[in-house]
Amino acid sequence: MPKLSEIHKELQFYTRYFSENKLYQSSKWTGELLLGLTQEEDLQSSQFAMQFIQNNTDYQYQFLREFVPENNDIICVARNLFDLREFKKCASLLQGLIHKNESAMFLYYYSQYMYGELRKEEEMFENENSKTATNPELKLLDRELSKLYEQKQLSQLNLYLYGLILKDTLRLREAREVFIQVLNQLPCFWSAWLELCRLLTEEDSISELPNHWMKFFWISNFNLEKFKNSNCVESFQLLLYYFRNSNFIINQIANAYYNNQEFELSLEWFERLLSIDPYRYENLDTYSNILYIKENQGELANLALQSFTNNKYVPETCCVVGNYYSLMNEHAKAINYFQRALKLDKDCLAAWTLMGHEYLEMKNVASAIQSYRNAVEIDPKDFRAWYGLGQTYALQGMNQYALYYFSRAVISRPKDARMWNAMAECYDKMDKKNESMKCYERANSCKDKEGIAIHQLAKLYDAVGKEDKAQQAFEESLKRKDEEQTVDKEVSEALLYLARVFLKKGDRERAMQMAKRLYDFNGPERDEANKIMSLLNK
Repeated sequence: MPKLSEIHKELQFYTRYFSENKLYQSSKWTGELLLGLTQEEDLQSSQFAMQFIQNNTDYQYQFLREFVPENNDIICVARNLFDLREFKKCASLLQGLIHKNESAMFLYYYSQYMYGELRKEEEMFENENSKTATNPELKLLDRELSKLYEQKQLSQLNLYLYGLILKDTLRLREAREVFIQVLNQLPCFWSAWLELCRLLTEEDSISELPNHWMKFFWISNFNLEKFKNSNCVESFQLLLYYFRNSNFIINQIANAYYNNQEFELSLEWFERLLSIDPYRYENLDTYSNILYIKENQGELANLALQSFTNNKYVPETCCVVGNYYSLMNEHAKAINYFQRALKLDKDCLAAWTLMGHEYLEMKNVASAIQSYRNAVEIDPKDFRAWYGLGQTYALQGMNQYALYYFSRAVISRPKDARMWNAMAECYDKMDKKNESMKCYERANSCKDKEGIAIHQLAKLYDAVGKEDKAQQAFEESLKRKDEEQTVDKEVSEALLYLARVFLKKGDRERAMQMAKRLYDFNGPERDEANKIMSLLNK
């Protein structure tokens, strides 16, 4: 990493540069990162942080570019028109400058692209059932920019725009190459990094990417996208030394812990995030999911009220409020808010998935299936929607269908024990014990936090006559329950099985120990304990 002062200069340049060229999301990202940069006075309170930065600083790195504002009158007026969303007028005004000024050329083509996006949104709004609306300006822009690209006359910003057009026209390999070219010229262009993240797979080489400190951010974000949550947390926590108050990094760590089902840790990071950025709305739907899972009604109510007050016309707020009503068992109201989120953003993945859950609660199977299907159409790699479809069919007793959807969820999330447990349960219902055992074994190897797999494995081992494995699994299940201080049916089943096995093997002391614990239960367990104790006393 460079010196903090060099990072500051670079982020300051890019924040102004992207803002001037109307790339507001990238400007916002670099600006917030700039504000989150660790200050020299912050290091005085942490000797370890200071030492870490000193040991990992590249003192040779220098950022030499200087920001020079554009003072051309026509371009300044055109930029105002762009902000007023008068895209066609903006392009018309710039037509005479596109071969004289790089900024004018980019704004000319970008305003036409945005006009096409506006037309696409209008068509989708006017025809709600239309899923095939496209940007009508793409063909013209593609024809003109491809000629300039072949002649190597595209600036870095126009290259980015050309990459977007290639992506929209599904020429993904070409788009990937163009975005890499952009990043080698503008390494702090976060929007380009994100586009590349969607186009690359884990098997692709990243050797062509710029050897720049921004690459650390991209790799960490890529790990999060691919659910490599531990790697993501580790790398982002190292970056925190340099960007102590970065809301982006804190948000990514919170999401990584959420994906890893470490909800307490995720909650702590989300609380830290809101203390730094109390008016944010991005990713608050994930925060509300945690409060929902923990059934924290008071905090979820406060979050819903705060989000609604700050900005009620964003999909994230609608999802937060929908989660609140769901927790209150007001499922019709919850669905209403999820539908509102979809009116604001028809591709809101969280809203489709959560609405599917609500329809399932209301026993509206057809609508639940349709909601989940819409979610997987938006993102075929989203395991939550596939898992929801599997649950829906499993509840209908259609295990073959459920198995297919759970297998799709497993492909997206191969290290998630919940997916393997769901598949194992389907196989068990279909009386395919060997397949069920294999799935439960995979779930157990994936650190099944709920402990479902080990107990079900014990029962299956018993059913197929694998006594030693059954004993080992029941002992492990019982140990887990004791550590959690849980007393339930699974405890009594484990105790009863182990008492009988120890009695059979002549281990009277351990058999008596298990039998005595069975007296804590009422019903048939106590009768079985009496039988075992009578056999032991002979």
